[in-house]
Amino acid sequence: MNGGSAAGGSYGDLLVTSLVVLGVVCVVAFVAVRVFGRWLATGRTRGAHLLDVVARVPLEPRRSLYVVEVAGKTLLVGTSENGLSVLSELDAGEVKARTVPVQSFGELVRAAWARRRRRGATPDAPGEGGADVRDAS
Repeated sequence: MNGGSAAGGSYGDLLVTSLVVLGVVCVVAFVAVRVFGRWLATGRTRGAHLLDVVARVPLEPRRSLYVVEVAGKTLLVGTSENGLSVLSELDAGEVKARTVPVQSFGELVRAAWARRRRRGATPDAPGEGGADVRDAS
């Protein structure tokens, strides 16, 4: 009978072991997503240029209007509990003229990071705590 040493160690040892195992699992999951994600995404990108949802307007919880580009045509499609129905064909030029480009999440993060770096590059700018010293002569 050896007291507490037969139980496997202290709580600190268990915590370190758990964190190491968690780190290994995270690295394996990251590598798996990077490798298999590209492989799985290739099936989705093959038909990505065939169909594009340009805009969506929710009318009620289960009813919406979609502007969809399909095989060179721009269609207004309505959805409801009863299914989909094509309401009309729209002028593609008019739709493109009214479409506002939407930035992806990655582009928004890059822009925010660039703004933050620009602000960090000039810490002594007037109004940010730096002294504005000018020669009076």
